[in-house]
Amino acid sequence: MNERPEIRERIARHGQALNLHCAQTGLCGVRHDREKRLASWLCLASDAADAESLPVTHDYLSSVLGLRRAGVTQALIRFEDQGLIRMNRGVLQINERKCLEQNACCCYRLISDTYASAQFVTATKEPTVRSSPEPRYAIRPDRRPHP
Repeated sequence: MNERPEIRERIARHGQALNLHCAQTGLCGVRHDREKRLASWLCLASDAADAESLPVTHDYLSSVLGLRRAGVTQALIRFEDQGLIRMNRGVLQINERKCLEQNACCCYRLISDTYASAQFVTATKEPTVRSSPEPRYAIRPDRRPHP
């Protein structure tokens, strides 16, 4: 890690984004209604998978969101009636991404922007060049290797 500070920084920024994601998800669970939470989750999952088709079931979504399965089903049917998604057995297809984002709570944009800024900042940084390379697996004298 000392040889590659850009990797250490990237991991730290991703960790910060993940911490915010976890905290915001907890807050979202008590502050926002099920449709907004579901829309946010679908958008975030689609971003993470980089796909418009998600292999999820109603049971899985209810478990992840901490909602009753019947409530998830009702929200999905409403999204399908609006043309935002299409449901097939075990697969959910997002048809109108922009409209789904508009139905999502503000947590989606906050979390999404946090991940995007963490990637952007590290991607634009110039790599550091060392004038004299350090030995690769040197053991510092003040540290003993683990048994």
